[in-house]
Amino acid sequence: MNQIVLFGDSLTQFSHNTDNKGWGAALQNLYVRKLDVLNRGFAGYNTEQGKLLLSHILPKKNHSIKSPKIYLLTIFFGANDAAIPPSNQFVPLDKYKENLKQLIKTVKDSDSPYYSPDTRILLISPPPLYEEDWEKYQKLIDRKVPRRLENTAKYAQTCVDLATELNIPVLNAWKLFMDKVTSSTENNHALSEFFVDGLHLSALGNEVNFISWIVGYDSNELAGIGSREFEKYYTFMGGFGSQ
Repeated sequence: MNQIVLFGDSLTQFSHNTDNKGWGAALQNLYVRKLDVLNRGFAGYNTEQGKLLLSHILPKKNHSIKSPKIYLLTIFFGANDAAIPPSNQFVPLDKYKENLKQLIKTVKDSDSPYYSPDTRILLISPPPLYEEDWEKYQKLIDRKVPRRLENTAKYAQTCVDLATELNIPVLNAWKLFMDKVTSSTENNHALSEFFVDGLHLSALGNEVNFISWIVGYDSNELAGIGSREFEKYYTFMGGFGSQ
């Protein structure tokens, strides 16, 4: 069966956690019998590690064994890159941008061993975080990986700007969540509601991410990869197995 590959950090790895109605699990349900949704999220990783890892995930273009087609690759990094130094997760902003470019080139550069002209790429910007809850969680587990809302905002904007520069579809997760916080309607939410620990998505945060996906593939940006665009594998066979 052909595939959608979700590639990123813990915000991707944990997306199949059904306890929090993970957005990856919701996608898997949406595409069942149509496309396999593969979770290739690696908690704690940044773009430096991601660019080394991607070649171990993708099939080579001249592979002797025919591999399933990857219709879509999501690239969802930045939350760890934006950690405050001296954290070993920190990646400088300009390097973050270059690393994202390299991840894209791995798939879209015709000279790359992993070139796949039919694979669509969707960048996902890092979402905001709720600093107070994140700091409480760090104390609870006796760790210190400081993060700041205003710093993560720079990485989110860099991701969005790069997508515009390269004409790559982007899901602006930062804007999605902040719009919900600043909305003047009765449906607005406190930022803390979107996270279980200030950083990782709660059920509500996953719902926002998933719904934005649905809206996205109804737009021109992701046209052609919506679940209704694909036929189910093996149509129903009445009396299958009977004589």
